[in-house]
Amino acid sequence: MNEKKVRVGIIGCGIVAGSHVSGYLKSGMAEIIALSDSRVERAKALAEKYSLPRVGIYENYEDLLKDRNIDAVSICTPHHLHAEITVKAAEQGKHVLCEKPIAISLKQADEMIRACRRNEVKLAVVFQNRFSPDVQRVKKEFERGDFGIPIYGEAVVKWYREDKSYYHMDDVAKSWRGKWSTEGGGALINQTIHLVDMLQWIMGPVEYLYGIYDTMMHNIETEDIAVSILKFKNGAIGFILGSVNLQPQEDWVAIYGSKKSIVIGSDKMVAKEWDEKSGTRVRSVEERKETLTPFIGHDDAVRDFLEAIVLDRAPAVPGEEARKSLEIVLAIYKSHRTGGRVTLPIVE
Repeated sequence: MNEKKVRVGIIGCGIVAGSHVSGYLKSGMAEIIALSDSRVERAKALAEKYSLPRVGIYENYEDLLKDRNIDAVSICTPHHLHAEITVKAAEQGKHVLCEKPIAISLKQADEMIRACRRNEVKLAVVFQNRFSPDVQRVKKEFERGDFGIPIYGEAVVKWYREDKSYYHMDDVAKSWRGKWSTEGGGALINQTIHLVDMLQWIMGPVEYLYGIYDTMMHNIETEDIAVSILKFKNGAIGFILGSVNLQPQEDWVAIYGSKKSIVIGSDKMVAKEWDEKSGTRVRSVEERKETLTPFIGHDDAVRDFLEAIVLDRAPAVPGEEARKSLEIVLAIYKSHRTGGRVTLPIVE
């Protein structure tokens, strides 16, 4: 491995790939030496956008993986390809940074985790909200008991995606959305999983749940709205709402305890806070921007991945952690299909 910089390849050059490229360039710890996309023009456009004139361009990602100069790869492909590419990357000795969700089944997720362990490479998954300073503060406060008795936690995603431009745009790169076989689900597994991850990371494991979903406003196979009621192992009750039908758009995670409560807003900063000593405090958007450390997201996830490689430590969000939110999402789907309570862990 290059002692100065980690040599990186990007697999999948759609919209999210730009966030990975930007993160690598800002880190000062990496050199992007290859891009791969089944539509070569997208890889070329990405290289041009970020001024990467000497980068290798591959149509077939397996050719990129054969390049022995590459130390690590970012996987920015449709969901159903995550497992296949991760396993092959691990077999070629490449460290892997994979976009969320880790996979579309627990079997695939476990194959990815095993392959990376077996080949002694890192597997990190992008759940960038965990790097928000406020989210990390709340996690620490919850763990040391500042919230008192856990009572209730919720993750709410009220987003909107236009049917034609998002799911049915005349673009093969988008044709995988809205299908069980390729996206693995809809609003839950794609959009809401970010906040599901935050909720379970703070509140801890789920004991059981009930779920229901529907497809109300989009011409797709998968759900565009879903709701779940949860029971956490710590005794608290939970609620998840995920939709791409709703306007105005907003999202939040809220944690309520006997001694302290918080609401984390769309900017992943604490918007409201209550504790038994000082009562309620509401922070305006302007105040949050002025007084709190800005949340950058992908930049932090990429930097953590690189540091895990260089320092030979576990990444902040390894495959085992990313699997947890996937299991909750799949349990909600299972509950809807069976019409009953689903206890975790689930067996597919």
